[in-house]
Amino acid sequence: MEYFLTSEFWWNILWGGLAVLCCLITIIVFFKITAALLHTSFGCAGILIAVLGAEIPFVLGVGCLDKLLYPRLWEENRGPIIVLAKEAPLLHNYFSALGRSLSHTNEQIQKLNTERDNSTTEEAKKVYETQIAQQENRKKELENMRYRIGELAQRLYFSKYLARLGHISADKDIERKLEEAQKACELLLQGE
Repeated sequence: MEYFLTSEFWWNILWGGLAVLCCLITIIVFFKITAALLHTSFGCAGILIAVLGAEIPFVLGVGCLDKLLYPRLWEENRGPIIVLAKEAPLLHNYFSALGRSLSHTNEQIQKLNTERDNSTTEEAKKVYETQIAQQENRKKELENMRYRIGELAQRLYFSKYLARLGHISADKDIERKLEEAQKACELLLQGE
């Protein structure tokens, strides 16, 4: 229910509505142009013109669908990770920063791959391959840290759940691991 109150939901409604509108325009334009051209002497060329005329709103509609953000992305950041926002806010911020850093690293890898493919000399390609390998290592470190924080968030979530039920939980162990993860994130993100 929370998802319906987010701006992401309303942006999805907007882009989905624009996609449906473009598809309706595509259908209407196709049939109108086809009907008009069948009454003339254009024949097959008229149908080709109708298809080309209807293609523009169709492409715009597909472009609107590409902008949709799916609820599963929202849920990924709202599951057990949301517990960190209350219990360990700094670690939650680090988790978000790791995600941004991971996206940036992926962009860098794509950029370096393109530059490597466009380079003509073997020396330049070796330099780019070295840089790509460094970025790949960085990416693995970031992914491992995000995974580690995700696991800790799940343990914390379960621990808090058991505590609410009145069962004994291992809060001290989890708190120690959260502090260790926080320090590791700080060191990892300082290396940017």
